Amino acid sequence: MKFALKLPKLNRNWLMLGGAIALGVVALVLSNKLLHDRLAQVDAEARGRHKLVTVVVAKQDLPLGFKIQPRAFAIRQIPAEYVHASSIDPQHFAQLLGRKLVAPVAGGEALLQVHVESLSQVFSSTLENGNRALTTEVDEVNSISGLLRPTDHIDLMATARGSGTNATEVTFPLLTNVEVLATGQVTRRGEAGSDQTRTYTTITLSLNPVDAQRLVVAKNSGKLTAVLRNPEDAKANVVPAMKIDDLLPNRPAPVAKHVAVQYIVGGRL
Repeated sequence: MKFALKLPKLNRNWLMLGGAIALGVVALVLSNKLLHDRLAQVDAEARGRHKLVTVVVAKQDLPLGFKIQPRAFAIRQIPAEYVHASSIDPQHFAQLLGRKLVAPVAGGEALLQVHVESLSQVFSSTLENGNRALTTEVDEVNSISGLLRPTDHIDLMATARGSGTNATEVTFPLLTNVEVLATGQVTRRGEAGSDQTRTYTTITLSLNPVDAQRLVVAKNSGKLTAVLRNPEDAKANVVPAMKIDDLLPNRPAPVAKHVAVQYIVGGRL
């Protein structure tokens, strides 16, 4: 007996529906591609019409009196027609390090010349409230071979003897994390040319009254040495005082000599 295999008849409506869905999917893909290409074209045309300029902007809201430092700012590109005439050129940003803001800057806002304190302002107004400016002489060593700059931070080491007649000379940390206000007559980075900034015989430091007095006493009683430190490092220098004996290699202790002792017992040796 033979069995005939009958195929189900396809509904014409379902075929038309499937074809319409397939065409719709193809049309959606093509329209998305066309839209994407068009947006890319418009963006390219806009970039071609607008010249982009690089400016310095604040990463976050910065208050009045904030000292300018690299980590608080970023570089962004914006159309030239939106750039303020007094915007800071990134190439000149290094010259502003250490200066204070005379107006707050919002996050994302471009840094302008009007935001930054002027070099012509009175020097005493740059001091923190309660601090004093003290100028001291430096030699080739203490000036870090002329590499010390305003806004740098240093530790001051003192080498001196005590008041006793047999006092040993010791070296110890005198002051920690002291801000350099000026080298010679240069009070800010970039204020003078590189050749000029290397020639100076004095540095001016920002100190509280007690530390200023300690520095005067130490300078008149011994020798001071400046040690440059990273501006991000705020840890105190807690190295103990040292003398030359602390640096000498350890020597073996002398061997004690044994002395024979005679005992007299009953009148005999």
